[in-house]
This record gives sequence, C-alpha cells and structure tokens, in this order.
Amino acid sequence: MRQKSKWIIASVLMLCVGFTYAQEKTVTGKVTDQNELPLPGVSVVVTGTTTGTQTDFDGNYSIDVEEGQTLRFSYIGQATVERTVGEDDTINVQMQEDTQALEEVVVIAYGQQSREKLVQSVSTVSNENIRDIPAVSPQELLQGQASGVQVVNSSGILGAAPVIKIRGVASISSGGRPLFVVDGVPLNDQVVTEAQGGQGLNPLADINPNDIESFSVLKDAAATAVYGSRGSNGVVLITTKSGRKNQDTKVTLELNTSWSKSTDVFEMMNADQFRNYLVENGTGAAVTDFPQGSFDWPSNVVRTGLSSDLNVGVTGGSEKTTFFLGLTHKDQQGFIIGNNLNRLSGRFNLAHDVSDKMRVGVNLGVSETRNDRVGAENSTFAPMTSAFLQQPWVEPFDENGDYVNTGFIANVIAIEDLDITDANSFRTTGNIYGEFDIVDNLTFRTDFGIDRVTLEEFSRSFEINSPDGFAEDIVNQQNKYIFTNTLNYNKTFAGVHDLSAVAGMSYEQTEVRNIEVDATGFLSDQQINTISASTPGTTNNEVTGSRLVGYFGRANYSFDNRYILEGSVRRDGSSRFGANNKYGTFWAVGGAWLLSSEAFMENADWINTLKIRGNYGTSGNDRIGDFAALERFEGDVVSNYNGASGLRQLGAGNPDLQWERSESYDIGFEAAFMENRVRLNVDYYNKKTTDLILEVPIPQTNGGLNFIIDNVGEMENRGFDVDLSADIIRGEDFSWTSSLNVGINKNEVLSLPGANLDDQGRRFISATTVQRAVEGSSVNSFYLVRYKGVDPQTGDAEWLDIDGNPTTTPTSADRVLAGDANPDFVGGFRNSLRYKDFDLNFFFNFSYGNDIYVSGLRFTDNPASTFNNRTALLDVWRNPGDNAYVPSFDSPTFDTFAQRSTLQLRDGSFARLKNITLGYTIPARYADQFGIIKGVRLYATANNVFTIKADDLEGIDPEVTDSIDNGRQGETFFTAPQSRTYLLGLRLTF
Repeated sequence: MRQKSKWIIASVLMLCVGFTYAQEKTVTGKVTDQNELPLPGVSVVVTGTTTGTQTDFDGNYSIDVEEGQTLRFSYIGQATVERTVGEDDTINVQMQEDTQALEEVVVIAYGQQSREKLVQSVSTVSNENIRDIPAVSPQELLQGQASGVQVVNSSGILGAAPVIKIRGVASISSGGRPLFVVDGVPLNDQVVTEAQGGQGLNPLADINPNDIESFSVLKDAAATAVYGSRGSNGVVLITTKSGRKNQDTKVTLELNTSWSKSTDVFEMMNADQFRNYLVENGTGAAVTDFPQGSFDWPSNVVRTGLSSDLNVGVTGGSEKTTFFLGLTHKDQQGFIIGNNLNRLSGRFNLAHDVSDKMRVGVNLGVSETRNDRVGAENSTFAPMTSAFLQQPWVEPFDENGDYVNTGFIANVIAIEDLDITDANSFRTTGNIYGEFDIVDNLTFRTDFGIDRVTLEEFSRSFEINSPDGFAEDIVNQQNKYIFTNTLNYNKTFAGVHDLSAVAGMSYEQTEVRNIEVDATGFLSDQQINTISASTPGTTNNEVTGSRLVGYFGRANYSFDNRYILEGSVRRDGSSRFGANNKYGTFWAVGGAWLLSSEAFMENADWINTLKIRGNYGTSGNDRIGDFAALERFEGDVVSNYNGASGLRQLGAGNPDLQWERSESYDIGFEAAFMENRVRLNVDYYNKKTTDLILEVPIPQTNGGLNFIIDNVGEMENRGFDVDLSADIIRGEDFSWTSSLNVGINKNEVLSLPGANLDDQGRRFISATTVQRAVEGSSVNSFYLVRYKGVDPQTGDAEWLDIDGNPTTTPTSADRVLAGDANPDFVGGFRNSLRYKDFDLNFFFNFSYGNDIYVSGLRFTDNPASTFNNRTALLDVWRNPGDNAYVPSFDSPTFDTFAQRSTLQLRDGSFARLKNITLGYTIPARYADQFGIIKGVRLYATANNVFTIKADDLEGIDPEVTDSIDNGRQGETFFTAPQSRTYLLGLRLTF
C-alpha cells in the first residue's frame, strides 16, 4: 500500500512538473516610443517576481515567463505598460510619453524646478503640441497654447511682427513685448526695420521653430522678478532640442509642401457696377464717357502661395556626450503677389561631461533670411490697399501689353513684378558654458552668450513706378553680448528638508548701428545702386547702445514635500535711466501648500494632486529705447544755419527717470483627479503698473520743446488664468486627450498726467484719431460718434449726439467711449486622438469681447468718393420702409455717411479652427523592411480652416492690427488677412 502511494505521489509531481514546463516559454519582442523609434534600456519585469531584463540598443528583449503572468515595461518619461502573456511568443510594445512625468520638471529662470514644488505661475508648451504647426516664427507656436497669453498675428504678410501680451497691456508708451530667452540667452527684439506701410518685420523671425523643444511662459512676479528690470511684460523661455545619453544616433528627415490662400477679402464692385453706381448717385454725372476697361484688381494681387520645407535633425549621445544637429531650409511664397521668404538655418547643441565634476557645452544657432517684402497697409504701394481702392476700369497694361503708371493709386502689379524690395538678415545666437561641482550639491556655472543680427533693407523703384527712379539702402546691426555666472545649490536634509538656491550676476552689452542712404534720378533702370543716381538724398549714420548689470538670487525651501516657501531678489543697473536712478531692486516672495501630501487626504484616493499657492512681487520694464533720460541733440540738414552745421534739441534730459514698475500678486491652485485623468490649474492675479513713462507737458522752451519724459501714471490688469485638461479615453488602441485654456483680463488706466481732459473731465492720452487711453477705462478705448443707422422712413443716416439723441449732423463733441480693443478673454481648445497608428489633432483659438476699427471702410464704404466701393453699398435706401445700408442718394447725409463713427467699429470676437492634423505612423514591423529606415510618419495639416465671427465681418479678418504699439491695437487699414494653409508632410527616421 505504501509503495503504491509513492507511485501515485510521484506521478502527480511529475504531472505538475510537466504541466509547469509546458506553460513556461521564452517571449521576445521590441519596444518603441510614440514615434515608433527603438527604446534601449527599457525595464521588462515579470510582476510579482524578481525576474527581469532590459531592452538592447535596438529596443529588443527576451525573457522566460509563464502564460498568465504579466510583464511590466517601464522607462523614464514614458507611461508604464503592462501586458499579460498569452499563447503568442512575441509581444511588441509601443510606449507613450508620460505627460505627468514630463511635467514634473519645469524650466524656470536660471534653472529647473519640480512642478510639485513650484510656487510660480508657469505655463509649458511641449514639442508634441507644436511639431506639426507650419510656423514662420516662434510666436506663432504660442498662439492659444497658454492661458493668459494673447498672440495676434498682425498681418498675413510673411515675417510681419505679431503682437504678444501676457496678462494684458503692462505699459502705454514703453515696449509691451515679453522678454524672449533662448537657452539662457535674452534675445534682441527691437523692431528696427523701416516698415513698408504700418508693419515692421518680426524681430524673432530668424529663430527656427523646428529647433524648439518647449516653451515655458513665466507670467507672475514670482517667476519674472529674477529677470528684474525686464520682467514686467512676462518672460518666455525657449528650450531647443538636445540629445540623450546612451542613445544611438538618430537622423530625422522631414519634408513638407504647402499651399495657401487668403482667408478674407472684400467683395468689391466690378467695372459695370461701379460705373452705373456713380451715374446713379450723381458723383459721375459730369462724366459722359466712362472708360470702358475692366480689371479685377483684388483677385489679381492674390495668388495660391506654394511653399516647401526641408528639415534634418541628428540626435544622439554616449556615456558622456549628447548632441543635436539641425538644418532647415524654408522656401515660402505668400498668397500676396511679390511676397516671398527664404530661410536657411542651422543649429548645433553639444553637452559633454569632462569628468564627474565638470561639464561643458555649446548651443549655437545660425540663420540667413531673405524676405521679398510688400507694402502692408495705408500705402498706395501696398497690394491690398491699392487693389481695393483702384477704379475697376483702370488696367495695368496698355494695348501693347506693357505696364502703365496708374497715378496716385499705384500699379501694384508692376511694382511687385519690377521693383526690388528686399529685407535680408543674418543672425547668430548662442552660448558656451561650463559647469563645475565645487562640492557635493554646489555647482558653479559660467555662461557667455551672443545675439548678433545684421539686417539690410534694399529697395529700388523703377521709372514706370517712380519717375526718375528711386533707390534706398538701410543696414542695421544689433550686437548683444551676455556674460552670466551662477552658483546652484540643491540639498535634502534629514529626508524632509529640501533646499534649492541660485545666486549670480549677469552683464549685458548691446550696440545698435544704422546706416541709411537714398537717391533719385537714374538714367536707366539697369542702374541699381544709389551711386548711379544723379541726386543724392538721405545720408544717415546712427549708433546707440545700452548696458545692463544685474545681481540676483532665489531660494526654494520645501518641508516634508508639503510646505514650500520661495523668495527671489534682483538688483539691476541700466544705462537707459537717469543718473539718479540707474539702479533698481526687484523682488518676490511666495509659498505653496501641497494638501494632497497631508495625512488627512489619504482616504481621498480620487485626488492625486491638490496644491494651493500664492506670491507677491515686483518687476520692471526697460523698453524705453536708449538715451531717453539724456538731453539729446541732433545735427542734420534741418539744423544747418546759413550753410554752417548746427544742432537742434530733440529731447530734454531727466536725471530722475526710472523704471516702470509692476507690483503683482497671484493666488492659485493646481489639482489632478482620478489617476491624473483630469488636471485643473486656476490663477487669480492683480498687476499694478506704476511710474508709467509718458510725455509730460512743460512750458515752451527756446528749443521748441513742450514736453519732458517722466514717470507719471498708473495702470492695472487683473483677471483669471484657467487650464483644464483631461484624458477622456485611455485605451491600448484608442486614446483621447482634450485641453482648454482661458485667460480673462480686465485692463484699467488708474491715473494720467493732467494736461488733456475730455468733455467728462477725464484725463486721457490720444494714440490715434479714434483710440485713446482714458482714466477709469481701458488703455485701448475707442472714442467715436455712435452710428445709429439709416432711418427707414426718411432715408437719412443718423448718429447719436452726446446725450444719446438721434442727429444727422454729429460733431466731434458727440464722441463717447464706444468700445475696447482688448478682449474680455482669450484662449485655446486642443484635442488629440489616437487610434492604433493613426492620430488626429485639432486646435481652436478664440478671442471674445474685443472691438476692431476697420478704417478702410471709410474709403470702400464712401459712396461719395471715386475710389472703388464694396458691393455692400448697392444696398441703397429708395422707398419709405426700406432697411438699407446706404442713405438715399438725395439725402444730405449721403456725403457724410463714411465719416469716422462706430459704423467702422466691429465686434472682433472670433473662434478659429487654427490647426488640424491627421497623421499615420507606419508600424515598426513594416518600417524595418525599408532597411536603415526606422520610422515613417505621414501627415496632413490645415491652418486657419474656418472662422466663426460676426456677420458684419464678411471679408474682414478679425485677427488683425496695423500696429504693434501698445496704445494702438485693433485697428486695420487694409491689413493683409491671415492665410489658409494646407500642408502635406513626411517624416523619416533613420
């Protein structure tokens, strides 16, 4: 019996062993990232055991495992993936970026900070959100991507300077741009171009968007105070791409081609309509024989723009070295005739560990941009302006097909075909740095940076367009050098005390040189340069410059990962300010409480993160130009006296002139719920700008000066920033992430100098004939007579007088505050969907509550003029009861209909499908069949697809402004609209 039991037990054991061996097997596979690129070093572990391995350099792995067990794949920066072992012996895994992990470290001023310990208000924009947007300059990538950031692409002309505001307008007369910093180098951003029309060239257009890895937008004083005198308008930190250690060399080749068209164009009368209209309204009654020609000018100054991009990137790294090499060629043809841009740029970033204690590196970007420009607006040489105003029977050619001079309204087709209007720039930006660990946790870094820009604008107008010909050459150089030394300290004490600190000094030197010459009187159009002209004109040479030295420090203390305190201070000295106020001190303090780390939150497992924070601080604005505090004189042709050279005074000196200062506080909270599926950030801020730099009237002097530049006036911006994102669906084959950001801002001028008073006794400063800054109202308030409409019974146009009563004869005394160029809120709405190897991303940007003044309507909607009119003017009052747009031809208001009023003021609110991209990534198992090709991605993109806007904006782009000046926003005089762009692209990885 005992022997029989032994056999039974032995048989059962052998059966179990046999069954076990039957279930154990070797599983192999390949692990790739979100771009189907191999991931080396991925940890592959059998959950619940110590069995594990890592992927090799090609992302391959092999592991012994039993059916039913689970493999866990983990890698820094990637979301952990788990797979249950079944019958299949091959398990391939594509990992995705872990958004939460990537956001744990945020780039801030002079360093990095973990997000959970951040007391500052910082918005980040990752490469994932910008890589498929066909942008000419970096600012376009920011539009609608971060709460509280308003970007207005001021014109559809290639290279035009955009308007960028962070949490509203922080100044009236000084520069309103944020400070842009690329890899630690503050950039030159002066608009030094001689604008063709109202638009200057974008000073950041030479920075290649393809090289950008991420943006960090510093919005509150705690974030910007360490930049001291330049932080009042916010700071945008740009981080360019780099390699990774122990990464195989990866080559990315990207090619795309696109075509573009105008989004909005006025519908103008054709020749027959305009001839009949002039005869009927009596304007052309004296003309018995109108020219019989016909030409559609608006459709002939636009075209289908064709563009192409080639972008090559090489990244890699060894145990001690990482590198990135980028090369981009952009050949862009705008939708306006004659407007082209060609840019060749390169970047080289290298970091090397000399030893365990010493590191060195270099970041270098070089670009050459050639821009064939066109007039922007308010110029008879501008294609859009002339096309709308030109009489439709005027033709650009004579009977022989030769160009003709069309008079005051220029023949813009001849101009763009024959004339030379080039703006060519060469720019070098970058830095070289070294780091040394003095002792554990204490690092010294020295950094030398440069930003050198040379811009040459050459124009040559030929005989047919400018009798006797005209030539002009302007060369502008901006050279900036930055030398920075910092000490960084990071230490954890007793496991609960975390301290990080940075202290340093920075010196900046900027020099701007300008040379300008022009001449007229050319014997032949074959003579191009000014030396060939008979009559020299302007000969000008100017040199300006500034110096800035700063000493700064910041410390962040965290206790038990729950309570965080931070303080920062900076003292700046600048050559731009008065002798008595060359130095200023700026500071900030803040704190945060990470409630989700508290014991009483342990049971609230549906809350992953909950943090409240607040800060208060000061920052400054030095964008006043060079030598503004000094008494300035100029010797020129105007100053000559009786043939002898002389001087004339340009400005009075003010030794007490100092920075505009912004004092602000910020209160906010951050929360993440349901396994980080839902993330919410909310900030309330209040920013008060004092010591505004404005012109203060003074008694007339012998030099003719009647003002002095001084610190007077106050302004306030307050509002909310809201960021909400959610992983709506998290699936192995399908995922859907959505995000919404909204920036709510209220701007108010608190006080101004007391020279100008309106009829209500309010102090104001006029920026344009229709816009002014008014105490108690917005800095961009529209001041206009209110238009009521055409009276259906009388056919007369009616306006409202100052008391709100209808009148047919308004005066300037009837003007009131009638609108605001600043929106109530702006924002963006993004969705990212992925199904297996397909991805779809679409993005809206929007603006609400802002008004725009369409000044061009005073011409196209003037029925009493001989400029061409819009077809809207065919809607004329003829009989009692008509609800018409234009008053009766016999009405006394017919000739005054187009006067400045709210008739030209429109609601500029809009929502625009800014970008939509559909992509397909060929699976790695198929891409491997192409040999050295490791990844293939195909994508199609469309920009500015459609716009939701008010009905009376037909033919009018709401996203325009003809000036980047703070006090002149939301006005347009035939400003070129945005382009609708369609793009096809291919990205190959080797």
